[in-house]
Amino acid sequence: MKPLVGRESALADLRRALSNTVAGSGRCVVIEGSAGIGKSRLLEVVSSDAAGQGISVAFGRATELDKGAPLTTLRALLTGLPGLERIAMHDLERNALGLVDRVGELIEKHVRDRPLLIGLDDAHRSDELTAFALRILVPALSTSPVLWLLARRPAPVRGYAQDALDWLISEGALRHHLGPLCCNAVADLCANVLGAHPDAKVLALAARAEGNPFLLEELLTTLRDTGQLLAAEGTATVVGNELTPPFLSAVDHRLRDLSSEARRLLDAGAVLGRPFTVHEVAALLGRSATELLPVISEAVDASILVGNGSELTFRHDLIREALYNRLPGPVRMALHREAAFIVLGEGRSPADAVEHLVRSGHKGDAQAVLILRQAVREVAPTSPNTAADLILRMLDLIDEQHASRPALVGDAVRLLALAGRAAEAIRLGESSLRTVERTEDKVSLLLGLSEALYATGRNSSVLEYTSRALARARTPSRARAELLAMQAYLLIDSGDPRSADAVAAEAVAIGVQAGEYAAVVCGNNARSVVARVHGQLDVALTYAKEAVRVADKVGGSSRSRHPRLWLAVALTASDRFEEAEAGFARDHQDTEAAGTALSQPHWHYYRAELRLAQGRLDDAAVEAEAGVFVAEQLRAQPLAVPLLAMLGLISIYRDDMTMARSYLKQADGLVDEGVSVVPEDLAWAAACFQDAAGHQEAALEILDELSQALPERLLLFTRHPAAGARLIRMAQQAGDHGRAELVVRATRKLAERNPEVASAAGAAAHAEGVLRNDISLLRAAVGAYRATGRQLSLAEGLEDLAHAEDAAGHRATAVGLLQEAAQVFTACGAKRDLARVQKVLRRLGVRRRIAPKPVKGGSGWNSLTQSELRVVRLVAEGFTNREVAGKLFLSPHTVDSHLRHSFAKLGVTSRVELTRKAMAHDESR
Repeated sequence: MKPLVGRESALADLRRALSNTVAGSGRCVVIEGSAGIGKSRLLEVVSSDAAGQGISVAFGRATELDKGAPLTTLRALLTGLPGLERIAMHDLERNALGLVDRVGELIEKHVRDRPLLIGLDDAHRSDELTAFALRILVPALSTSPVLWLLARRPAPVRGYAQDALDWLISEGALRHHLGPLCCNAVADLCANVLGAHPDAKVLALAARAEGNPFLLEELLTTLRDTGQLLAAEGTATVVGNELTPPFLSAVDHRLRDLSSEARRLLDAGAVLGRPFTVHEVAALLGRSATELLPVISEAVDASILVGNGSELTFRHDLIREALYNRLPGPVRMALHREAAFIVLGEGRSPADAVEHLVRSGHKGDAQAVLILRQAVREVAPTSPNTAADLILRMLDLIDEQHASRPALVGDAVRLLALAGRAAEAIRLGESSLRTVERTEDKVSLLLGLSEALYATGRNSSVLEYTSRALARARTPSRARAELLAMQAYLLIDSGDPRSADAVAAEAVAIGVQAGEYAAVVCGNNARSVVARVHGQLDVALTYAKEAVRVADKVGGSSRSRHPRLWLAVALTASDRFEEAEAGFARDHQDTEAAGTALSQPHWHYYRAELRLAQGRLDDAAVEAEAGVFVAEQLRAQPLAVPLLAMLGLISIYRDDMTMARSYLKQADGLVDEGVSVVPEDLAWAAACFQDAAGHQEAALEILDELSQALPERLLLFTRHPAAGARLIRMAQQAGDHGRAELVVRATRKLAERNPEVASAAGAAAHAEGVLRNDISLLRAAVGAYRATGRQLSLAEGLEDLAHAEDAAGHRATAVGLLQEAAQVFTACGAKRDLARVQKVLRRLGVRRRIAPKPVKGGSGWNSLTQSELRVVRLVAEGFTNREVAGKLFLSPHTVDSHLRHSFAKLGVTSRVELTRKAMAHDESR
């Protein structure tokens, strides 16, 4: 192998990274620089070193046409990994998150036996799904012996691949920028290529390559082969005066002696773009594969093409680009049109063909539109950006009156919004609405806008679009059922649950009549949510169970509406935690089967809510963190608002006001951008923050909207039963006695509506007990809370009962209650509440201090939570994240979050270190 000149420092750093990989640590390195600057050579040398050290090597190169075909880059990159091809083909139409998790599991299993180097050249050209996979896999595998080397060119135009690489760098990936070679390195490269010391004339000529190694080698090789460089007595010099521009002269020289057939072969290969088969290029040239074999050998011998397994590719992409750009425009366009149908005939997917169709510039005919629709169906579930861009480019080739145009526009609008490009979706949708004439097409377009914008949290826009669609007299019944079901959720979020219930009921009735069972499930889900808002928990369970029954009976798209998720939420509100746990586990299975990745942030949020209800603050935080991560990777940041609010609330319990402020500020920023939010999420967390800071009046001002909805809107007290008592304390400190009485009436109504739910009875007794300072009511509240498993509510009830007992002169009883409250707060990790209780205990003469439970920032085995310990044990036994998730009924992202916390607490950076530490810990015990 030729020596790597001028890149010794970068090579040394990468070799150190290789050594760390052998030791068990993961790493990601992004190598960037212009074309021909030496990125590929650096990857080649490091890959060779890795293979020599027994490290598995997976190497690939993204091509210009990859961006239109999901997973193309990653699949080519990891071809040698057993099982990848089967999973990729089987799961491509499922959700992107599940697919990437499976790929990650395969890599985890592979590196149990051998470390792995994954090198990707021209990573900036990666398809959307591969870019998404990098964002997930690189951090997820950071504790495994995987070294990622990702090479890219700097690009003025942004895209999902460049954004993913920038994000990895912001998250800690190393960045190496390769600039031009210095003068000494240029001289060394000249000597290496020519086998002689370059004189001043050669160096002056070499300067024309501007320090670019590839261009310099091409220039020197060409001049040497044409007799314009001579070496004598160990020194090379230039002869002749006619020196053409360096790179184009090199390409011209290599082509000059080729036959016309070989030149046509190279033109066809340049148009095909990515590595191509002999049959594909033969078909494009109208020749048989056998006829082309001598011509292919000629191009290979001339060092233009190289073999790449069963395919052919250009020795360097700069050569392909030069050949492609030399083709006349009409010739390129004609070849692209032919290539589209040839790659389809060779068994490639419609997504592979559609890029050729778009580049052909041919006005869309029926066949082209059919291929486009097939490609979009293939691409959209995992790569909405790519699918939307394909449609937008094809729309330029379709007449305004084309019969397929309205449907294509509707698809593009929906995909743009799902990809986070809401402004583009609205512009396209609005402009198209002015030109669409048929009512059915208008309704379809409005429905697409509504569905997509609802997923991005723009509820005010969605309400407008659904209302416009429903106002049309000839709205089809199936579409009407879907629109009504969607509008029901909007009315819930906007604070009008009664209207929401009526609309949801109509959606169910029309859905049954029209056979639109997804709307039936959705409508029943909405009615369940309305019942929870009103505090009618039995009714909420009834509607949720009916939604599950319909979805199980009908199947299909109705199961993608997640009825089990809403059932589990209703079960949590009803204190039936074990049943809720089982419901969440089953819904996670349904999510993976249905491929509805956008539901996963919701799943993590409601799991976090269950953990918070149980007083498991650490586990609640891990679920919420995982949900935020998933929302970010799905580019669905609006879905992160309730999760950020949850993290803010947990941080207040943990007495980490700096983090609480940070989380709430992030959530507020999204709301300022137009994202809708349920007041019980963000407003309650923000009010608790102000209350903790001693600003009770500010806290009550934040809660004005919620207070005005009392006593009918009771959702807050089904989520946080002790919230009523806390609200009353805020009101008392602010002198707002009317609000305190209103809270008592609201919690009493909740208890009356749910005589079988202990937490509802506890909420009512607790709130009124605090307001009246009534010991018997507070004792009843504590008794009710004990029956629920709601540990934080119990501890707060114990604390309030202790204050009442102390005020009544029962100091010993008060001390006992406070000590129990302190123990519960300690077990939950609620440092702020614990500190408050201990302060009262000191006032009462109790000096023995109860140590807070270690939380974030603690270290050692004793700092691990039970959940973290279970995950660590399984990982130390060699199980992958996905296997651990399956055993513990978690998501792989929750497992990953547990691992990151555990690694920080134990001071390890790899699974190898973790396993050793676990073994040593067990031996010491």
